[in-house]
Amino acid sequence: MVVRSTVDLEGRRQALAELLSSGGSLRIEDLASRFKVSTMTIRRDLQAMEDDGLVRRVRGGAVSGAANFEAREHRAGRAKQEIARKLAALVPSGGVGICMDASSTISVLAGSMPHAENLSVVTDGIETFLTLTRNLRVHAYLTGGQKDPNAGSLIGPVASAALKQFSFARAFLSSAAVDPSFGTSEFSAEECEIKRLMAELSDHVVMAADSQKLGTGAAARCLPWDGIDLMVTELDVSDARLDPYRDHVELL
Repeated sequence: MVVRSTVDLEGRRQALAELLSSGGSLRIEDLASRFKVSTMTIRRDLQAMEDDGLVRRVRGGAVSGAANFEAREHRAGRAKQEIARKLAALVPSGGVGICMDASSTISVLAGSMPHAENLSVVTDGIETFLTLTRNLRVHAYLTGGQKDPNAGSLIGPVASAALKQFSFARAFLSSAAVDPSFGTSEFSAEECEIKRLMAELSDHVVMAADSQKLGTGAAARCLPWDGIDLMVTELDVSDARLDPYRDHVELL
């Protein structure tokens, strides 16, 4: 893959994410040579991408990978609060079942659930489940399964089998990255499998994504646009950054 020196900052960082996703790990010197920029520029790129949870820096370079749950909780905090405020209006008043993934964005929603009676919530997120159990009006269920060491989610056949015991009125999901051409992507195929199953079992799929994830990519493609009913960001729906998505999905 040849990358021209004229690639702008945003394009260079997206290309970096794609290279790391396909190549596993790369050295700073090699990246600087490939992009024809200084090693200091690459270090700044990798620091910003690590802050966004897109890569993990290691000695002399970086590898693709999600930041752990605690680190992701503090990223884009204001945006997540605004997204959670919008999502709260979409939570059914009760008497039905919904599912929530293990993302830090959806965990914020779990901590600010509106009044609901007899609402069942199934999640593969350990932190989200613990938050939901503090709400006495919610019947919270944790899928079980193998713990993903980075995402804080439960994955694998046990988690899938547990999900298949339910049907959901609405799925509240987030993503590692959002691409206007094909949809969402995640850092692992196992995480994608759980999110795809949640979407398949739900009548309505809500995708939450802060604006820093727009136009980015991760290792494993997850949900296509025809599998998502609504995308919620912290942005005003008139924001030009949402223009590439208007023909694909309803926005809030």
